[in-house]
Amino acid sequence: MDSTWPLVGRRRELSSIDEVLAGATGGLVLAGPPGVGKTRLLRVAMDRAAAAGRRVELLAATGAGSSIPLGAASHLLPATPSADEEPDRTTLFRWASAGWDEDGAVLAVDDAHLLDEGSAALVHHLCTHRRVVVIATVVTGASAPDAIFTLWKNGQARRMEVSPLADPLIDDLIGHALDGHVPASVRTRLRRLADGNPLHLQALVLDGLESGALVKESGTWRWQGPVVGAWRLHELVEARLRSCDSAVRSVVELVACGEPLPLELVEPEPGLLAAERAGLLEVTGDGRRSEARLAHPIYGEVLRSGLKPLRAREIHRTLAERLGATSLRRRDDLLRLTTWQLATGVRPSVPDMLAAARQSLARHDLVLAERLARAAVDAGSDQARTLLAEVLSWCGRHQDGIAVLAESGRSEPSDWTTTRARLLYWGLARHDEATTMLPDDPTVTRALILLAEGNCREALDIALKIAELESAPIDARLWAFTTAVNAYAMLGKVSTALDIARQGRRLAERHEDLVRTGLPYLRLAEGYALLFAGRLSEAQDVAEDGGQSAVQVGDPGLIAAWSALSGLISQLRGELRAAVTSLREAVAIETAQDPTGSLHLHEMILAGTLAMSGSVDEAAEVLDGAREEDSRTAVKRLFRPHAEAHRAWVSAARGDLRGAAEIALDGAALARDAGLPCMEAVVLYEAARLGAARQAEKRLKVLAETVEGDLARVYRDAAAAMAADDEAALLAAADAFADLPAPLLAAEMLTAAGRVAQEAGQTRRAGAALARARELARCCPTARTPVLDSVEGTQQLTPREREIARLAARQATSPEIARRLRLSVRTVDNHLAHVYDKLGISSRIELTSLFRGN
Repeated sequence: MDSTWPLVGRRRELSSIDEVLAGATGGLVLAGPPGVGKTRLLRVAMDRAAAAGRRVELLAATGAGSSIPLGAASHLLPATPSADEEPDRTTLFRWASAGWDEDGAVLAVDDAHLLDEGSAALVHHLCTHRRVVVIATVVTGASAPDAIFTLWKNGQARRMEVSPLADPLIDDLIGHALDGHVPASVRTRLRRLADGNPLHLQALVLDGLESGALVKESGTWRWQGPVVGAWRLHELVEARLRSCDSAVRSVVELVACGEPLPLELVEPEPGLLAAERAGLLEVTGDGRRSEARLAHPIYGEVLRSGLKPLRAREIHRTLAERLGATSLRRRDDLLRLTTWQLATGVRPSVPDMLAAARQSLARHDLVLAERLARAAVDAGSDQARTLLAEVLSWCGRHQDGIAVLAESGRSEPSDWTTTRARLLYWGLARHDEATTMLPDDPTVTRALILLAEGNCREALDIALKIAELESAPIDARLWAFTTAVNAYAMLGKVSTALDIARQGRRLAERHEDLVRTGLPYLRLAEGYALLFAGRLSEAQDVAEDGGQSAVQVGDPGLIAAWSALSGLISQLRGELRAAVTSLREAVAIETAQDPTGSLHLHEMILAGTLAMSGSVDEAAEVLDGAREEDSRTAVKRLFRPHAEAHRAWVSAARGDLRGAAEIALDGAALARDAGLPCMEAVVLYEAARLGAARQAEKRLKVLAETVEGDLARVYRDAAAAMAADDEAALLAAADAFADLPAPLLAAEMLTAAGRVAQEAGQTRRAGAALARARELARCCPTARTPVLDSVEGTQQLTPREREIARLAARQATSPEIARRLRLSVRTVDNHLAHVYDKLGISSRIELTSLFRGN
């Protein structure tokens, strides 16, 4: 980690410092919350003044020194005062203010609100009489000595508020401190806890590194375990509480254990008003309801982690008693009461624990949901075992879930059976066993498994009936809507899929209290439907909203799912660097916690995206590491065509372009056999990009008649244009791709059009097309695809010659090329001889300037 932290986002403050220093007199007071960077700015001002040859003195105030007359200014007093003069306060003041005869001297005052009255009067005197330039810091909201307050009240000094840093600037600091990939979930967590405060951010990062909570795995940073665990954060918070009396600390600890708290639960605390005045907590309200929360998110994390067990139990008992005395009319009251009762050692009723566990699961608070469900199991509830197994499945602990179900003393009811089937299918990939144990009755679980197996029409038959069944549980209906959206999208009926998604969302809005896990996955299905329809901007909006919500609730499985969707959207748009970042996050999370069995699929998509980016070795490593033999990571049949398309890209990056096209065509055949026209169209176009446009174009024409959305139509037209080497059609396809927007695919079409124009001797048209291709390719600078590489001065080569030349450019030997392409060494050498002759070169080294790393 870089130990230096740059000063960012403070241009306005630095400009004001320069202005006051240039004026030679007057002053500037920097105000802001603790840790926002006021002292850092003060140090910069001192350094700039010293560099200009000016006298600089610092007064550093402290709470302990505020009772000592002229305590902060004691270093300005003479070391050996006159023996015949008794130093009373007036004399001390005169000595301290003497000797300021240098022009432009600077007096820096840190924490001026803590100055003793004598030092404050000295600062005021020197500033008022134009003896020095005063630059001071104060904490916003803190009571300052009258002499300091008068400085900005009467205009001797300008007061400037130093605001918390905006999220992009916090991201800049995170990126500077941590080398490697910092995924969105970690960045968002750090941003939320730092709340724009660079000092808190620094403490978070350093404490995370020291405690082992913040670790780097395969180039990606992960946060594992509690937020706090080292000394820096504790010291920062304790410094804020040190001057508070016991009543203030008591109310702050109370709020930390339950925030946000209804104000009525906090009002009995005698230290409430003092804590609010001290800036430790704040009260918010909407006119009907008021809540108390701590002023900074990190305070709660630190205080909760530092509480002694008996003190924590006392606080939770107080909260439970006060809440229990109310009517429990708020939505969260039962969950809060049950949780606080458990924390005090009181066992709530089983129905209350089950209801609270379900509510925690709906909030995606899996840790609390597991704790409540286990408590209900310990109370002897067999019903709780099924719920606990469900929670464990969302935690990615499928084997533990199976073990919990095995301990049930009852015969196997339907919910027990369906929960076990879900665990077997998505967690352990025991697909046949899961399918055979399901009841014949139509259930959401059966519909979901049929969908994952690629049987979209059968899944639809079940899902639509459940979705319309008003007597069915709301969450079951939402999962039925989710199944229907995915099925319709795969069948190419995007408009119907999106209409179903809107119906599901309206149902969730009407019955918000009854929603458990279904709504985020309904939105996820909607995002995929928009993606495969080519409505990329709408898909991106859905992905961003869903990803932010997932990070806020902290569910790793959801974060991974939304990251994967974002990665695919970025990939189609040609933003390959962003795509790799999102997909790496998904894979990193699912390596540790994979509730939906998606790890192998996302590894293959990541490998293909890396291959498109020219990261050949890493792509091969990721793909080789995704072992199909591990049944727990097997790709579901619905997604195998897409996985195969990405495997094809790795093969292409390794130099086997013909083999890559065959892999993609085989993947498209899998989709056709399963009756998945949308997926077939997507994979067929990947085959076309890999050189199989002639094999793909006819089928794409058929599919474009049944698959709704712009994407299938553009794929059809682009493949036909590539197959026919039709310059005008290629240019038209480029325009259509640019409108999506998919600049990488548009650049490929323009590159192909430029090649056709070159071959026809139309150099002007070729130059225009290639210039526009280069402009679009700037949006995707890491892209390395066969179509983009088809011009670069090698247009006279045959496809086989270009394939061999590309491998040779990567310094592969003739025997290596022969083995990879299943040719003889003599054939490879003959092709290379033709390449050298056509290009007018004589060595493999010269090939590297013509092929961009592929």
